[in-house]
Amino acid sequence: MVDSGGLWTPPEDELGEALQTAQVLIEEGRADEAGPYQQRVIELARERAEGHPNHYEAKHLMAATQYELAGSLNASGRHEEALAALHEAQLGYTELQDAGVLDATCFLADVRARRAMTQAHRGYGATAVLEMDGAVIAYGQLVGGADGVKHQPDFARVLAMNALILRRYGDPALAVASADAATQLFLQLADQINESPQSLSYARYLCTATAVSADVHAAEGRLDLALEADEIGLTTADTLADSESATDMRTLVAALVRKGKHLGIVGRLEGESCLRTAYDTDAEAATRVVDELDRGLPPTLVAALENAEVKLGTFEQYHRLVALSEPAPGMTLATVSGRTDPESAAVRATELAELVRPLLVQDGDTALTLGLEAHYLFAISSERESHRMRFETATYMPIWARLLLDISAAYFQAGRTEIALDLAGWCAEVATALIPYADDDLQMKDLAGSCYHHHGNLLAATGDVAASHHAHEAAQQLQLGR
Repeated sequence: MVDSGGLWTPPEDELGEALQTAQVLIEEGRADEAGPYQQRVIELARERAEGHPNHYEAKHLMAATQYELAGSLNASGRHEEALAALHEAQLGYTELQDAGVLDATCFLADVRARRAMTQAHRGYGATAVLEMDGAVIAYGQLVGGADGVKHQPDFARVLAMNALILRRYGDPALAVASADAATQLFLQLADQINESPQSLSYARYLCTATAVSADVHAAEGRLDLALEADEIGLTTADTLADSESATDMRTLVAALVRKGKHLGIVGRLEGESCLRTAYDTDAEAATRVVDELDRGLPPTLVAALENAEVKLGTFEQYHRLVALSEPAPGMTLATVSGRTDPESAAVRATELAELVRPLLVQDGDTALTLGLEAHYLFAISSERESHRMRFETATYMPIWARLLLDISAAYFQAGRTEIALDLAGWCAEVATALIPYADDDLQMKDLAGSCYHHHGNLLAATGDVAASHHAHEAAQQLQLGR
């Protein structure tokens, strides 16, 4: 829901009516219908701000509504437009913060979290993990601050979103840690949340968290914990289904399927009843959840390292890399950045990257798991501006670039085009950092050119001819030394 942060009160006119209608639709789980009303709010707020550079109330309303509009666009499958709306929201919040009229820390964290979900919807899972990592860290700092109590419900919300993305594109062990933390926090804050106008939205995120918890605990054989999560999720989803929203009804079906499958594993007959009710309610939704559960989870980091040791034999860095499964000092392990400090991240990423190429020909799933983890650590070390990534660029950036080339190509060959293209985009960005070294180092020049070429090839394969042309042109200019 749009949060004014104290800058404005909703006006009693067309703008206010459009804003209220959009908010009601969102709370009812009908976000896909809210877009036209949000667009009207933005138009009217922009009219009020025109010619009034210090009309911060209208500017805040525009930024907040752009953020909400992105959610509606995502619900309609219009993810590129959602990213554009989030960009506008970020610009608006940044302007307000720079003007000193608003502490936009939580709003910018929310923008980053929604951008992560948008990237995940597009299949750009590597970018989604890293965006959400930043949002979780930002909210963790807010919760530890002077006004920490008021940020706790939204911290739980972001942890739930983080869990969902990590379940799909990261380490299931991190995903379940994030999901369990979100669930525990939601339950602790139940009285506060139930009195909130956003109570239904928080309940939906609780269902997200319990679903991830149940999936991972069950996959790891912890059926007692899985069934506990199932019970919380089903109770919450049953209450949400009173909204008669199609989205909430699908959430209920998913909760019934999960509980039914898990009860079946432990031999309890009531599992059949849960599954029968799910299929009778929405057979298509139930089938999708069953298919998702049957696909299973990606390997955990520890499992991937164990597989690597079986395939490659004993390697010297094994125990240092397994230690990444425990949180770094002062960190809680629910994010990739909680694995280690930024300086060590580049070193551990390099050690992971050494395993990827030999594993690709023997065990693709293990290689891609370790490759993604290496990429995440490189990216976090770079974003945190570690000494190694800033001042030892010529050492670490080429390793990162070759890793991205390898795993992007492997994902593409496996038919996972979206994440392949996502990683190819990262590859092109890393190549840009290599350009200052290209004039004096032919290998650097060839590597950077290969990165641009690969990105261009994948853009062409996905139909983006114009962007493909620019990428190939950049590669050609680099090779010609211009």
